[in-house]
Amino acid sequence: MKLAQLATPGFESAGAYWSNRKNVTDLYIRSRTRQVWQGKVDAQFSAMNIPAGARVLDIGGGTGTHAVPLAAKGCDVTVVEPSAAMREELQKNLSSSGAGLLTVIPSRWEDVSLQELGDPFDAVLASYSLSMTDIGEALEKMHACCRGTVHLFWFLTPPSWARVSRDLWPRLYGREYPCEPLADCLWQVLYEMGIYANITTEQKKETVYRNVDEVIQEYSRRLNCPAKTQEEILKSYFTQQVRPCGDGFVLGGVSCSAHIWWNTGNVFSHPGKDGQE
Repeated sequence: MKLAQLATPGFESAGAYWSNRKNVTDLYIRSRTRQVWQGKVDAQFSAMNIPAGARVLDIGGGTGTHAVPLAAKGCDVTVVEPSAAMREELQKNLSSSGAGLLTVIPSRWEDVSLQELGDPFDAVLASYSLSMTDIGEALEKMHACCRGTVHLFWFLTPPSWARVSRDLWPRLYGREYPCEPLADCLWQVLYEMGIYANITTEQKKETVYRNVDEVIQEYSRRLNCPAKTQEEILKSYFTQQVRPCGDGFVLGGVSCSAHIWWNTGNVFSHPGKDGQE
């Protein structure tokens, strides 16, 4: 499914999108001022229950949403983050928090070796950063470098940007938009690896925008469509799709997310693995 996306005309990978400084700062500035966002992060911390002083690996740690608070409570944190723009915001957040030091590996998860990571981690987390093409290989490495719990946060139903892409791709590029692999696929991969993971779900809160123009500007970058004719398509679409909400605007529709986690010490072989029952 990821290969089909990468081969789709007009599609921009997550790595390329988050390498753009404006995309990073826009997301960070908007999320920083939203109580809903902080509530979501607090709920993730509560669900993971990572103790103070733990050795933690944050894959795709971004601007330090999880890494900085964990470092502040005395955890030994390593962040894997390929985006230079993300790493700059991470360092700013770390400095302003007074949280101390953390280790940053400026690479994609696919390019990091177990030797580079060092001793096993008490907790490994990846929050909405599972855009790897070979997800099985990525999960195997997460499992191998962890002596405690692995926590994955991912989409259970299509997020708003995927629904927008599905609606607009035929009009923008003349073909269907390949679906994003969701949490059901992720859990199935783990099952086939012999990992019977826990899963909990939650309803995701809608992103609030200041005005319709802000929505159009974001999605013109997300959909990689700067042409004037495409801009008119976006304007027509979002004028109909957004609705007022408090002091801003939101896109219609509800989406759900999943927290998938397992303890690496409690993994059993698949019942049918190697022909054994």
